[in-house]
Amino acid sequence: MRTTQAERIKEYNKTNDGYNITGIKKVNKEHLEYLEVNEEKTLGELYQNCSNEKWNSYNAILRIYKPEKIIGLVGSNHAYSITLVADNGDTLWITRCNNYLVEEV
Repeated sequence: MRTTQAERIKEYNKTNDGYNITGIKKVNKEHLEYLEVNEEKTLGELYQNCSNEKWNSYNAILRIYKPEKIIGLVGSNHAYSITLVADNGDTLWITRCNNYLVEEV
């Protein structure tokens, strides 16, 4: 019996309380390696000055996912996203609107 993505997400969120994964993204290894080598690792490195809202969201991400490693942050004036390895060992991509479980392809 094949499990749907929605069922996988529901089960994942049940097992990983507070993670609130909204989707699963397939990302190639080369992209993750690029982020790890070329992108910033902290919000302070990404922005010279940023809003309290960004700092609050960044600190919440650190508190919720307790990252073993920050792979990289990417951002604009309006928003940022962070790719990290959470304390459960899974790679996650957290954006303003979605939290993805990353599957390496």
